[in-house]
Amino acid sequence: MQQPFENTTSRRQFLQATTQVAAVGAVLTATAPQLFAAENGKVKVALVGCGGRGTGAATNALSVSNGPTQLVAMADVFDHKMKSSFDNLSVQFPSADQMDVPTERSSSGSTPTRRRWTA
Repeated sequence: MQQPFENTTSRRQFLQATTQVAAVGAVLTATAPQLFAAENGKVKVALVGCGGRGTGAATNALSVSNGPTQLVAMADVFDHKMKSSFDNLSVQFPSADQMDVPTERSSSGSTPTRRRWTA
């Protein structure tokens, strides 16, 4: 006999998670036409979600050896995560050629993707 399915996710948790996924999708959709290398061949990277996986992905992107990359924007729901990620990446990549994230292109809070970033 099967045990009844017990849902451990609350409605509030479900809505928070789906809202975050939708926000990331909106950013990717809005920036899709701009996903190309600039005239100088530099690939500009925006980091949305500054936890361990996001920071690791940014590290990988900035570490490529076959082309110049530059981190130009960062966003996270939690301000301390974004600051910690920025500090860690700045130590690993101290060059301004790879790290160019001014405060107007960094955003934290529950709706960080409502801003329009231009790089």
